[in-house]
Amino acid sequence: MSAPHSAVISVHPERTANPDTLRWVVCHIPMPFAGPLQTAPGLGELIGTVVSRARVNADSIDITLAPGHDWRADGAAVRHGLVVALARTDEWVGGADASRLGPDDVLRLCACELIDGPVGAIATVHGGSIELVDVSDGVVTVRMHGACRGCPAAAITMHQRLESQLRRKVPSLREVVSTAA
Repeated sequence: MSAPHSAVISVHPERTANPDTLRWVVCHIPMPFAGPLQTAPGLGELIGTVVSRARVNADSIDITLAPGHDWRADGAAVRHGLVVALARTDEWVGGADASRLGPDDVLRLCACELIDGPVGAIATVHGGSIELVDVSDGVVTVRMHGACRGCPAAAITMHQRLESQLRRKVPSLREVVSTAA
């Protein structure tokens, strides 16, 4: 599914451990697959010349520059190519090990990233943890452990942190619920 022509495409870069690689975080556009990107409108002429590697994630694209290129000189061209590509995701071609992503797959990957990252860190600091139990039909089910289980603040973490951040990444999210069992 491509982004509607009138839609605003929101994308921002984040640093990675490799200075030649930026993670371009994408909001409100479902990725068609996860894995290597062989070609896409707007990026096709850059891949293999300016860009040595592009890898699609559930809510981002990791782009590595080719040797002899740097983000100061080539960043604007890469960003422009990426915006063009994001408007036409139905024309992307993935590598041999790319796997198609359905709405629940994207939701699961984003929920795992948040639970393993910033939202889970909040629970850990308070002596607890959050477990992803299931993702089905746009509903994310989690289980709270340790100090988070039964804590009134856990509901705030679950809804104001996990649910709001997930909704920004995956607008098709219906709700986040907690289960005791």
